[in-house]
Amino acid sequence: MHQLILLAQRNKEINSWLDQHPLVLGGIFLAIGAVVGGWGLYEIKTGTAHSKRGKELKGTEAKALAIVRIVAGAGCVLFGAYKALFG
Repeated sequence: MHQLILLAQRNKEINSWLDQHPLVLGGIFLAIGAVVGGWGLYEIKTGTAHSKRGKELKGTEAKALAIVRIVAGAGCVLFGAYKALFG
């Protein structure tokens, strides 16, 4: 229980630091969004995708997973831009 309290305290410190430095949080999300969105675009281009368990997907399944990754990447980029611009 004591370790959980220490973890919660550390989390509070990190969150307050990120509130004071919104460009860092925005930059992190912009980077994550660029990687995830780029990964989705690459999968659309090649026509194959890999699931989180390593299964290779082709055809419609691959396109659907790639679109999900593109949308998730776009969401991260939008959130990162919002945080960077408006804090």
